[in-house]
Amino acid sequence: MATISVPLGQQQEVKAVKRPALSEYLRWSVDHKIIGVQYGVTALLFFIIGGALAMGIRLELWTPELDVMVSGAAYNSLFTMHGTIMIFLFIIPMWGAYGNYVVPLQLGAKDMAFPWLNAFAFWLIPPAGIVMLLGYFVGPAEAGWTAYPPLSTIFSGDGQTLWALGAHLLGISSIMGSINFIVTIMNMRPPEMTIWRMPLL
Repeated sequence: MATISVPLGQQQEVKAVKRPALSEYLRWSVDHKIIGVQYGVTALLFFIIGGALAMGIRLELWTPELDVMVSGAAYNSLFTMHGTIMIFLFIIPMWGAYGNYVVPLQLGAKDMAFPWLNAFAFWLIPPAGIVMLLGYFVGPAEAGWTAYPPLSTIFSGDGQTLWALGAHLLGISSIMGSINFIVTIMNMRPPEMTIWRMPLL
């Protein structure tokens, strides 16, 4: 290993990296790292809510009688909300958190291909989650997290409608994020990095 001595007058000052303030994470940003952290924190908050619902389900299953819930319909609605939150509001956004933070760094890109679309895709998630949770209080959805017929036709009410609206908003967010990832990976990698040479993690 070779060493190079730099004359004292030519040394460059190393500047400290400025960390974003907490307020940066609470407002609209087009920085992929901040959006990745926003995805992760939002997913963890919904994970806590989904975990609390799971504890309610487990408490009900403790004995054969209805102990915690007042009816079987309440159990169905709790199960529906738990499954929905864990799949659509935790697992999928957590992949978005990881991808937003890491993919541009691995490609050597400054940001995602469409930073504004990236931010908009994230900011659809909290309202969609709130709409789904509000549906629980106006006549909860009882059709399960898949909402397959015949349950979705039997249990159709305001809560099921709000649940479907939230699911559609989450789907739009996911599609926008996916398009952004595909365009970033296909168009923003270095010329010598082919698809097969891209890092997996």
